[in-house]
Amino acid sequence: MIKNNASGKNRSQLMGSQPIGKLLWRFSLPGVIAMLINAMYNMVDTIFVGGLGPKAIAALTVVFPVQMAFIALAAGTGIGASSLISRRLGEGKTEEANKVVGQTLLIALIAGALIALLGVVFGHPLLEKLLGAPAEIVKPAFSYMIVITSGSLIVFINIIGNNLVRAEGNPKLPMITMIMGALINIGLDPILIYGLKMGVQGAAIATITARGISAIVLLAYLFGKKTSFKLKKEYFKLKFSIWKEVYMVGGPHTLMSLVGSLTLVIINNVASKFGFMPIAALGILFKISQFGFMPCLGISTGALPIVGFNYGAGNLERVKATISRVILISGAITFTVALLTIIFSSQIVSIFNRDPDFLPMATRAMRIAFLGFAFTGTQVAFGTFFQGIGKGLPAAIIGISRQLLILVPALLLLVHFFGQDGIWFALPIADTLSFILGVIWTGAAARKLGIHFFSKTLSNTSA
Repeated sequence: MIKNNASGKNRSQLMGSQPIGKLLWRFSLPGVIAMLINAMYNMVDTIFVGGLGPKAIAALTVVFPVQMAFIALAAGTGIGASSLISRRLGEGKTEEANKVVGQTLLIALIAGALIALLGVVFGHPLLEKLLGAPAEIVKPAFSYMIVITSGSLIVFINIIGNNLVRAEGNPKLPMITMIMGALINIGLDPILIYGLKMGVQGAAIATITARGISAIVLLAYLFGKKTSFKLKKEYFKLKFSIWKEVYMVGGPHTLMSLVGSLTLVIINNVASKFGFMPIAALGILFKISQFGFMPCLGISTGALPIVGFNYGAGNLERVKATISRVILISGAITFTVALLTIIFSSQIVSIFNRDPDFLPMATRAMRIAFLGFAFTGTQVAFGTFFQGIGKGLPAAIIGISRQLLILVPALLLLVHFFGQDGIWFALPIADTLSFILGVIWTGAAARKLGIHFFSKTLSNTSA
């Protein structure tokens, strides 16, 4: 039987005993800080590239669905593994948790190698025939794509490694590695893009280099002595039974994100009919939305092991207390970001590019697109609830309904009647309708468990 490192055991047991408010703060704050810094360096990355012109921003934007696709697989794997590990720790099955860690790292190795191969072989056909890249941006887009896909293993290790470390009750290291990577990326951007005159490709190299350094730190921890995980060679032999359990939760999340990638491909193809500038505007819209969405992800990733542990331990009162707080905090964040973005749209767009033809178009796009953004934070909380109790499918369906069942039909219909403006109006419509669906479904599922969010909590000092 594998012996636990005492500090690792204490960290995991705190998830079932420490007051929820303090615990959520402890687990989520590092993730929120790290996510905000990541949003900031993504923003800075785009600002530096924006200095090359709207075409350069558009080049990054058409490649983004490819990044979303393999990040979706990495995030889904990490979320599924985190939920499974947290539940196994809550059940006292430490060796089973260690086996999950080994299998998850094996998945990262296999998937990273396959994506690198696909990027090299199919890069140009993807850009020209699927991703909607106008002819004038294919060359810079490919120069960015080839580096990003070749470094996909590094991205996998970062995303999955952070989830594994959080699952054992250590949120500090993921924060450190993400901050470190962000700062290195920001420092390398101007050197590679302008100093060495590498342009768009320089931004990709900066990203992969920074994440590579973070990946080394995470691997050193996971195979070191400070973690409660104890890995053996046999844990890295293929165990598809563990893969199945990981993807029962993580698979729906991956599917939901892949649908998001497909949706962005559709949007880019529709936008390309109006030239490369609407594609560039979409790129800026995404970067700004990260400032609202990524902190919510930070809160949710911090809440996920808490929910998973307490659900596994049968303490539904703590599950309720955790999710109620996540809903309130996430909703407040996205409401604030939506309001500020609508008010200061012109000033925000001008930070990226001040082209006299681009600025007014992108400003109008921002003001319309963010009308429903306030609802997106609570949707992340709904997903955390379902993932934490081991049911990823409802979270995926809610997300898919927004991105595919609602957004795409609205996009195609509105573009037909309103032209380019239809792209921007479709976004808030999808946000609003999917929020309504999420409220209904989450409320019904919680009531079946005897959970009534925001009702008076039972007297319990640990909650």
